[in-house]
Amino acid sequence: MKVLLYSHAFDPSIGGVETVSRALVDGLLARGVECKVVTHTAEASAQPLPFEVVRRPARPRIQELVRWADVVLFNGASLALQPWVILSRKPFIWVHVGYQACCLDGAGWLDGAPTPLEPFASIAFHARRSGPADALKNGVKLLVRRAIAKYGVTRNVAITQWMNTTLPLPRQVQIYNPFPIERFHAADRADPDYEFFYMGRLVDEKGVATLIRAFAKVRERAARPPRLLLIGDGTARHEIEALVGSLGLKQSVDFVGTQSGQGLVDWVARGMIGVIPSIWYEPMGGVAVELMAAGKSLIVSAKGGLAECVGDAGLTFPNGDDEALAVQMLKVLDDPALRSEQQRRARERAKLFVPARFVGQYHELLKEVSKSP
Repeated sequence: MKVLLYSHAFDPSIGGVETVSRALVDGLLARGVECKVVTHTAEASAQPLPFEVVRRPARPRIQELVRWADVVLFNGASLALQPWVILSRKPFIWVHVGYQACCLDGAGWLDGAPTPLEPFASIAFHARRSGPADALKNGVKLLVRRAIAKYGVTRNVAITQWMNTTLPLPRQVQIYNPFPIERFHAADRADPDYEFFYMGRLVDEKGVATLIRAFAKVRERAARPPRLLLIGDGTARHEIEALVGSLGLKQSVDFVGTQSGQGLVDWVARGMIGVIPSIWYEPMGGVAVELMAAGKSLIVSAKGGLAECVGDAGLTFPNGDDEALAVQMLKVLDDPALRSEQQRRARERAKLFVPARFVGQYHELLKEVSKSP
């Protein structure tokens, strides 16, 4: 079986889509599947890869790749490689990692606030915001994506039950994203340096400002003042640093920027209670799965895919509610027995997210749609 994987971003770019795409290719190769990757990431990988990566191909090359493939797997609901895939009548799969098939912005979030997740409501919202001409142009693209998702794709894949419910589509199956979580087992260590920590991008929708405001309240109420570690970087970092300064928290909050490889694992090992406070409705939440593999206590926002992934291994709070988050943070901080139970449940629940399990499900799906043995 020959699989052409489209991933808008790919190695050496760093992010959730890139990580999952690489895990899929590596897992399929290990099962004897031929794979090639098409991506818009122009920069070549520093290390040679054991498969072909075609970066920003021209139309003739796209047509050649589509002819080569038995099946095309899109890690995202993208119009890339079209209309050649449809015209070739090759089976293809859309993995819905975001909201591209239900809203213009593809995220349900814009300029620091949520946006509608229903097509016509989204078009109306963007018409009011940026004018009817722009909304009409992008609305046509949205309706085309919607039509392809309903009538064109061979299979839709929802990455969580949350996405399956939020974006119900025909011929849809649910398969969790395969995240390579094994390396985080090494972060399961005792005697952490920070009571609380966050790992992820520093952008508005991730709710880091909510965490900072909650942490300020915890500092006021805790018997012993805790410390907070922020692992990651992003466009909201300056605003978050300013908020930390205005609340008098500079001596209690450490920013360590973007980390990767063993350095990332080492920093995660230094945290005790992981907080993932997204205001946005996360489609899944790979960070939660990684931190469960690290055996960490967890507090996550309730609406979206995060709570589904964490299950009974952590606590939740209403998205964006810093007071409710502060209450949960104090609850876990003040209760060693609760932390110990959370950590035990996290290690057990992480076993459900071993990436080989989901790669195997993708392998079976690809064989089914391509009618390969």
